[in-house]
Amino acid sequence: MTFKAPSFLQYIGSLIIAGLLAGLAFALMRAQGTSNSAIILAVGLFIGHLVGVFVVPSSKTKSKKPSSKSAGDSEIISLYVGNLAYSARRNALSDLFGQYGRVDSVRIMTDRETRRPRGYGFVEMEGNGALIAIKKLDGTEFCGRTLRVSEAKQR
Repeated sequence: MTFKAPSFLQYIGSLIIAGLLAGLAFALMRAQGTSNSAIILAVGLFIGHLVGVFVVPSSKTKSKKPSSKSAGDSEIISLYVGNLAYSARRNALSDLFGQYGRVDSVRIMTDRETRRPRGYGFVEMEGNGALIAIKKLDGTEFCGRTLRVSEAKQR
């Protein structure tokens, strides 16, 4: 099981719910004259926060880019390109994938400290061309290395 951090709106919503529940618990405990109101307040905050994180709907959408498609266009698919040669360039990769459809972007991942290529990248292209590119380019040789091409998985 993986943990997904809540979005900003989910977090704010959970804090509001936590505050309301804690205030309600505090008011009830004060009315009864209980001396352990700090513990009840803490429990109310914790439960309210959990309820808010899991109940408040996320405002995130899967699409990063605004959609300006006509009826005939298909969606943009991000492709993972692995086993890239360190000498591979964005232009060459764009030309290679451009044979199968419109390429929106090409990113070759680099090491943060050394700025050297890490041997993989991502190509975003229109849906039909992306599916064809996966079939045609997976396992082919490019810059002396055998490419691994698949649809990128969301993190």
